[in-house]
This record gives sequence, structure tokens and C-alpha cells, in this order.
Amino acid sequence: MLTLAVKTTFFFVLVTFTLGYSQGIHGGYFNSHYVDFYQGTEKTTVILSVPHDGWKRPSGIASRERGCYDSTTKTCDWDHDCSGHKDSRKCGVSTGADLWSAKLAMEIRAKIAEVTGETPHMIVSQLHRSKMDPNREREEAAQGDFQAEYAFDTYHGFIEKAQDLVKKTGNPGIQFDIHGYSSHPDLWFELGYLIDNEDLDRGKLRRSESSIKSLAERVDVSFEEILRGETSLGGMFQAAGYKAIPSPQYPGPGSGFGGKYYRGGYTTQRWGSRDGGNIDCIQMELPPEPRTYNMEHGPRMGQVMGEFVKKYYSGEDM
Repeated sequence: MLTLAVKTTFFFVLVTFTLGYSQGIHGGYFNSHYVDFYQGTEKTTVILSVPHDGWKRPSGIASRERGCYDSTTKTCDWDHDCSGHKDSRKCGVSTGADLWSAKLAMEIRAKIAEVTGETPHMIVSQLHRSKMDPNREREEAAQGDFQAEYAFDTYHGFIEKAQDLVKKTGNPGIQFDIHGYSSHPDLWFELGYLIDNEDLDRGKLRRSESSIKSLAERVDVSFEEILRGETSLGGMFQAAGYKAIPSPQYPGPGSGFGGKYYRGGYTTQRWGSRDGGNIDCIQMELPPEPRTYNMEHGPRMGQVMGEFVKKYYSGEDM
């Protein structure tokens, strides 16, 4: 039986022979099975990923639905033909799109290129989240549909390709996983590092559990500073006029908007540095305004992110 890593490599080998390709001044553009890969410049250490702004809902791909809950194993069976009770509470699925997050990411990408001199890699899923969710485990993401599995493997295969290109630079890298939410109108950013909500509030901070472990191990400052101090990403966003968790002003969910906070999902877990390597990953949950008015906020956010990259991922001594 093929392992996930082997399956991913197998599918990626297939798509490299079937994808569309064009070359431009900022790198190449690849497209395969509902995934866009904008290859950046040779020396970039930055990757942007956008999993939930897809709009395509092909009839040939089954729509995702809640799974069947197994009370004995306390797990969910995500196959469409699963037997048992389809439990919306324990095995529910999220199918809402993070509208305009891809356009925002494109504006951010352009500004990071201007600030750093290198254009980031960017991966975007074209499939609507009701058909495939790249930020979930493969079984939940595709629910046994072959085409959805193919799209999932293609999406993460392109991330693997981007990370391999970053590794070739010899410098540490950073991936920003860009998401959106609709429950609050203010400029409230949630930055996910895989640190639990309660641990942030209690100050129980372990760099070994975070998706920026590589960064935390190589800088000459405390983990708390790099996570929510003045020189953290949240601190830099705060200085630019945004509200962010974690940051100096809002160190944990308890200090923010009703305790709302998401620590990061599958992409952050899989592609960050928690389990090894020197490429970090931060999930960014963003409110409606920056995504809707992306031509205004994209450059503003990209300036902050570009400065963050120059400070920590430029290859210079920290």
C-alpha cells in the first residue's frame, strides 16, 4: 500500500507532464487539475498558499458532506458511502469560501517582491471548498473521490516543489497560509503558530510545538518575543495599525475579540518547521475588509510581511 508521501510524489510526477506552463519575468506559471502554481524568482525564501478561495464546482467531483461517527474508535469515516450515523456535530465539514483571499495574496506577493527584491512562490486552489479542502487531512479533504484526491495531491505537490526551491537557496524560508473569516468587521488578524488558545493566555509557550520552531531556534531573542513581541509578525502588524493575535497589545485570545482565535490547521502542521526542517509556516486568518479592499490592504500588508522576511529570512546573520 502506498504511503501518503509516495502518493503525493506519484501524483506530482504525473501533473508535471500534463500541466499548462508559461514563463515570465517573475518566474513560471503552472496550472494542473484545479491548482495554480506561480513560481517565484530563484532566490526567494517566501511561499504564499491560498486553499479556500476556489470557485470551481465540477459536477464530476462529489460534494463534501458530513462523515459517519464511530463511537467505539471516536473517529470519523469520511467516505461518501460510509455506514452509520452521519454526525454533523462531531463529523461536520466547513464548505464556506474565503472570498478574495487569492486577490489579496497576489497584491501581497507583488509588494513583498518590491520590498525584498524577490518574488514569492504562490499556490492557489481553484476548487470550491465544497468539493475539496486542502487544509484538512486527505481523507476529510477529498472524501474518497479520486478527482478530489488528485487535486489535493497536486496542491500539496506544488507546495513541496516550492519548498524544494526555497531549500536550494540555502537560506531558511517562510510560508504564509492565507485564509479569511466573516464573523467580525474590524481589522482583526489571527496568526496561527500551532500554539493552543489556552497556552497563549497562560503564557505556556513551547517553541518545540510551534510551526516557527526553526526561526525560534536560530534567533538571539526569546521565543515569546518572536511569537508576540515588538519584533514578531503580530507586533509589526500592530505597528502598521492592525490588530493581531498574538501581539504585544493582544498576547492571547482572552485579550482579544471574545476569545476568537484559530491556531493553525493541516497546512501549518504539515509544512511548518515543528517536525523538522528550516521552513516555517504561519496561518493567517483575515477579516473581510483586507480581502474585499485588497488593492489597498495588499500593499500595506505586503510591506509588513516583506520587512518581516528581510529581518528573519534574508540569509544574513540574526
